[in-house]
Amino acid sequence: MSKIVSIGTAVPAHCHRQMDILPFMQNVYALPVDEARKLRFMYAQSGIEQRYSVLPDYSKSFHDWKFYPQTESLEPFPSLEQRMGVYNKQAPLLSVDAIRNCLSHKFSPQQVTHLITVSCTGMSAPGLDLQLMELMDLKKTVFRTSINFMGCYAALHALKLGDAICKADKDAQVLIVCTELCTLHFQKEA
Repeated sequence: MSKIVSIGTAVPAHCHRQMDILPFMQNVYALPVDEARKLRFMYAQSGIEQRYSVLPDYSKSFHDWKFYPQTESLEPFPSLEQRMGVYNKQAPLLSVDAIRNCLSHKFSPQQVTHLITVSCTGMSAPGLDLQLMELMDLKKTVFRTSINFMGCYAALHALKLGDAICKADKDAQVLIVCTELCTLHFQKEA
C-alpha cells in the first residue's frame, strides 16, 4: 500500500507584504484614481498578508528593480529567455530546500528510487530532475519522470503516478518535487 510519509515545503527568499505590492501594480497598470481605489480595497480585503517570490522587485521602487526594467512602464518587458534564466537558477535551490525539509526526518536521499518533478512555470534541458539528482547526490539508478505544463492539477497526476509506482514495486521510495515560480510570469497586459 502506498502512502505519503513526509512533506517538505520551502518559500523563496523575498517576502512581500500585500500592501507593499500595491504600488507596483498601480504603476504598471497606470490605473485611473477610481480603479486604483478599487484595487487598493481588493488588496486590503483579500485576507492575504504576504507573498513570496524569487524576484525582489514587487515591493521596491522602480529605481531599485533588479529583474524588471527600471521604468514605470516595464519596457522592454522581460523575455521568456530572461524568465527561464531566473527559473533555472532559482528552481533547483528552492527545490533542494523543500527536499531537505521533507527527507530530514524520515529518509536519506540515497533511499530514493524514483524522482518525479512537476512544474508548469519553467522547463529546461537538462531539466530540473537532473539538477536535483546532482544537488541531492541521488543514486544514478533513480528512475526520473518530469511532468511539465499540465497546469494546477499536475501535482495530482504526480501523486497518481507515485501511487502506481509504489503498487508495482513494494520497495519503491518515490520523491515528488513540485516547484512553481509563478511571479516570473506576471503579465502587464490585462
